Amino acid sequence: MTEYTPKAQQTRQLILNTALDLFIRKGYEAATMREIAAEAKVSLGLAYRYFDSKEALVLSLYQQMAAETDNVVEKLPAGTVAQRFWLTMTTRLEQNLPYRDAFGALFGTMMTPKSNVELLSADAEAMRQRAESAFVALVTHASDSPRPAQIHEVGRFLNIIHFMVILFWLLDRSAEQRATKSLLRFICDLLPWLLRGISFPFIRRELSRFITIVDGLFAVP
Repeated sequence: MTEYTPKAQQTRQLILNTALDLFIRKGYEAATMREIAAEAKVSLGLAYRYFDSKEALVLSLYQQMAAETDNVVEKLPAGTVAQRFWLTMTTRLEQNLPYRDAFGALFGTMMTPKSNVELLSADAEAMRQRAESAFVALVTHASDSPRPAQIHEVGRFLNIIHFMVILFWLLDRSAEQRATKSLLRFICDLLPWLLRGISFPFIRRELSRFITIVDGLFAVP
């Protein structure tokens, strides 16, 4: 990973924030790197030094989101899996609020098959793996963590659920996204039952089956 001086990091973040604002106003496809550089008041060459394409801007946003999830999980207090998942998701959604319109503007591109910035693309794999590692850590250090052999599966499951909640949140038009909070409460109410049930072969088998089905989304055709 490239290390930047504080001034360079500030410039890089300015370019990224300017791009996100332009994506909101013009749409991802219509915005150009030249316009992004002009609005950020930097040269086109400098913009390309930090981001070699529009796709790199979006992938950088994904990486930033994954890094912030890491930071939240590292600072979680002791608690159950459900308590730690609730804190992680409510904190992350609050942190993501300034980017909600940008994600909305990018939604079509993020969901377009074969797009370089599709959430399921190979280019976004590093972000998905980093997020998965964060949720495995969340489970590992919980007070009701399952047996070591089951921790990774539960962490992978929570990572999948976390992406589903974010997509739900993007589409949520209820006041203050109350529907998303209700969904999160429902999930957190179910998690203790999942953790108790995972000792049964049937539950373990069905959990693995669910993860395998979702993994099929990432299979290369």
